[in-house]
Amino acid sequence: MKKNITRSFLILGLTLSLFTQAAPIKSIEILGLNVVSRGTVLSYLPVEAGDEYGKKTSGQIIRALHKTGFFKDVEVSQDDQILKIKIQENPHIKYIEIINYSDKVIQQDSLDRILKNMNLSQGKIFNARQLDKLIKQLDSAYVVNGYYNAKIAKTIETDNHNRVGINLDISEGEVARIGSMKISGSVIHSEKELLDLFEIGESDFFVLNYFTEKDHYSKIALDAGVEAMKSLYTGSGYLDFKINKIDTSLSDDKKSITVDIQISEGAQYKIGDIQFTGDLLNQSIDDLRDLLIIAKDDVFQRKKIVKGVQAITDVFADQGYAFAKINPITSEDKKNHAIALNINVDLNQKVYINRITITGNTRTQDGVIRREIGLSEGSLYSNSELNESVKKIRRLGFFSDVKMNVSKLKNTTDKINIHFDLAETKTGQMSIGVTQSNSAGTSFNFGIQEKNFLGTGNTLNVSFSSSSAVTTGSFYFEDPYFTDDKSSISYGVFSKTLDGLELVSNAYKIDESGVTLGYGIPLTETTRVNSKLRVSKRDLTCTDTFKLDEPEQCPTIGNEINETDVNLNLNWSGSTLNQAYNPTEGSKNSLDFSVSLPMSDYRFYKLNASHKKYQAINKNLTLKIRGNVGLAQGYGGKEVPFFERYYGGGSSSIRGFKFNSLGPTYSNLGQSGNAKGGELSILTGASIISPMKFIKDSDNMRMSAFIDAGGIYDKTSSFTFDELRMSTGVAFSWLTPIGPLGIYAAKPLIKKSNDETTTFEFTIGSTF
Repeated sequence: MKKNITRSFLILGLTLSLFTQAAPIKSIEILGLNVVSRGTVLSYLPVEAGDEYGKKTSGQIIRALHKTGFFKDVEVSQDDQILKIKIQENPHIKYIEIINYSDKVIQQDSLDRILKNMNLSQGKIFNARQLDKLIKQLDSAYVVNGYYNAKIAKTIETDNHNRVGINLDISEGEVARIGSMKISGSVIHSEKELLDLFEIGESDFFVLNYFTEKDHYSKIALDAGVEAMKSLYTGSGYLDFKINKIDTSLSDDKKSITVDIQISEGAQYKIGDIQFTGDLLNQSIDDLRDLLIIAKDDVFQRKKIVKGVQAITDVFADQGYAFAKINPITSEDKKNHAIALNINVDLNQKVYINRITITGNTRTQDGVIRREIGLSEGSLYSNSELNESVKKIRRLGFFSDVKMNVSKLKNTTDKINIHFDLAETKTGQMSIGVTQSNSAGTSFNFGIQEKNFLGTGNTLNVSFSSSSAVTTGSFYFEDPYFTDDKSSISYGVFSKTLDGLELVSNAYKIDESGVTLGYGIPLTETTRVNSKLRVSKRDLTCTDTFKLDEPEQCPTIGNEINETDVNLNLNWSGSTLNQAYNPTEGSKNSLDFSVSLPMSDYRFYKLNASHKKYQAINKNLTLKIRGNVGLAQGYGGKEVPFFERYYGGGSSSIRGFKFNSLGPTYSNLGQSGNAKGGELSILTGASIISPMKFIKDSDNMRMSAFIDAGGIYDKTSSFTFDELRMSTGVAFSWLTPIGPLGIYAAKPLIKKSNDETTTFEFTIGSTF
């Protein structure tokens, strides 16, 4: 009997199990799709056709589809083994517009990136939570930048096609201004010294504050100033320096804020014992100590240690140890306030160059670039050679950007690949123009200047201009690598007719033509000597009035004189500029001597010395200092030709004075254009140059504030400070595809009553 009952229960259990077993899914039907594709929905489902449909399947499907954020509602059912999913899509974004937004808070490109990452852009599925997250992020950005009264109003409009238009209207309000900012606890540095480290603070003088906005509070600027203060102290040995407290108090109307910073300086630490451990190779301890530029009992300065470690790294890197690790290990003695240094040297293996690859040179030939690289495939790695190669490529002026990276090979530790990634820039200028002026009448000009002709690195200049007063034509070609040892060759022809009678009454006329031949040799990687022979024939015609001013140079019988000049020019030049255009570091110097040889009809020589120095003040400002001295003298009883004298005034000398108007004047010519030039020229100037980062795509634009000074003197013996001129002003320079453009506004500071001045001038072909 028991056996029968047990058997009956087993049969019943099996029967119930069969009835409750999950049924397989034959097909999946999706209803309500509008924008989202069927394939997208299927990719998110936790089941597919053929899977069993169980009790938990519906919940799993609903959760999976809601998690995508694509759907507002999801219903799941099964009918005759057909899985039916009915969905209601979330609306899609028709547009999103942020009104009255200021890029002072977040740059436009950053905002675009945020919107893209949040899928809040046209065509994307609208997600209300993402929009709220964006609003919260914008609100935080405004608060961090001091806009405590900023309000963001959200408006969402849905059309008949289930698309939403999103409007965010921002009311910034006024930025909170710093009413008071104090720093207490300082002894070594005055409060003013510390406050000067901050970009923000109490208001400057009213007019200046309008431009600097110094009293505009920003937490980002506050934090940056605090970090600068920490660096100042810890960098000069105050390793226990602490910020005890930063109190910021906002007024009830959220328009004013007070900042109180409390610090403790601590004791100043000095350098203790210095040791060098590891593989020192061929370097003596004394040599390494000299490179470290810091010694025992010196004040502990982190920057000096970092600089010294880099110098030691470079020494070993120039011997092939590209991956040498120089680790400064410090040991702190709090009792004696000393820091012991252990400089550990781990050389690793010597490294050789496997391959050098170049990309981005779409126009410039590979060989033009490779000849500037001081390393070759198979050679021992040298860090200084590699860095110098980058500088030399930049100094070519053919590329707007030069990037270099070193990569290890996978299967070896003693070989590396070097890759140069370049961005070509325009190296040629072409000009065609017709101009009209009262003095010269109608003039036509055509010119081509190309310093990377056909990508060869050669220079080709061709120009022609013609007016009633001046007609010029020239051809010039230079090959800077005429020989493998970097000797250069150049040649050219020129012709010029200057009819001064069309410009200044009672003047002169010159017809000149000639040829030039040049040859140059390198002295070092950054200096070279060039020579040039210039042979010209010149016809000079003087009026009777002009003869009164230039009796030695104008013909005494008749009105025309024919003369030949054979001129030899020797030039030394050197450049350590970090790049050809808009340099921020380095100098450029030249010494130029030219002399008319004895077979000439002329007897004179000219000596010119010029210097330009660029020094970065910070990441945005560059100081430029320039100086030029020119001396011209006759010999053999003859004078310097009047057309070879120096003239001053204009964009290339002293701005604020008319072009070539400064210096001694003729007594018999009219009031205009009567500068006679001088035998001594002294020009100098200083500029503060800044990029124009507030303008998009402004890499080739610069602004500057300048001071120009100098003078033109009749004879070297006539130099006097009383004849110096000085001006100041602002200038704008733009390197365009048609050449460098410049605009400046200048005001003379030192001038004479009869000087011809100009306030504004537009120039083509000049840069800072």
